[in-house]
Amino acid sequence: MAIGRNNKNGTWYFVLELGKDESGKRKQKRKQGFKTKKEVVTALLEEKALLNKEIN
Repeated sequence: MAIGRNNKNGTWYFVLELGKDESGKRKQKRKQGFKTKKEVVTALLEEKALLNKEIN
């Protein structure tokens, strides 16, 4: 999981690691375009909760 800021346009993004698929390739979920760090943290926590709900 990573949170960062795009220096070119000043928006925030996150990358969530989902593990590897059957062939060994990394799977990631990315979302971008958040105006504040608080927004991106909230969205990341919501995404993690959703993924946990799908797994269980």
